[in-house]
Amino acid sequence: MKIKHYFVPVLDVNEILPFQVEISKEDLTEIFEEFDEAKKKLSKFIDSLERVYKEPVYYMGMDVIGEKSYERFMFKKGGFLEILVEPPIAVNAHFVDERRAKKFAVALKKTLQKVLPQSPTKKIFIDSIQVQNEKDTSLTVKKWNKIKDIRI
Repeated sequence: MKIKHYFVPVLDVNEILPFQVEISKEDLTEIFEEFDEAKKKLSKFIDSLERVYKEPVYYMGMDVIGEKSYERFMFKKGGFLEILVEPPIAVNAHFVDERRAKKFAVALKKTLQKVLPQSPTKKIFIDSIQVQNEKDTSLTVKKWNKIKDIRI
């Protein structure tokens, strides 16, 4: 059987990515301010990733499914990126070509090396990033919910 789907999953269990959104506030204005600030940080991150990846990354928009907010992006030469911005942040990049998935994983690691502050978990976090395929177990929303419940 030929593999048709490669992906690069990242789960920020230590909450070190700079663009997470905490929706714990009750004031709607504060929630929107939190989203705006996170979006600015995410935009800077994507700009850095785009420079290292050496391929345009296009913003597709935000989806809210249930209580989860996804920011979605497309790569010019194929593939897409989705980021679940509530903690713990989940990043999934999807490709039909393994070579492109590997190139993205390398670019993501280099970008994170530049943008993340020094911490004891930084190296472990970056080293955990790897290309998987449809035969591997992916990060599902169900698994993300279990992890989210544990961290609270």
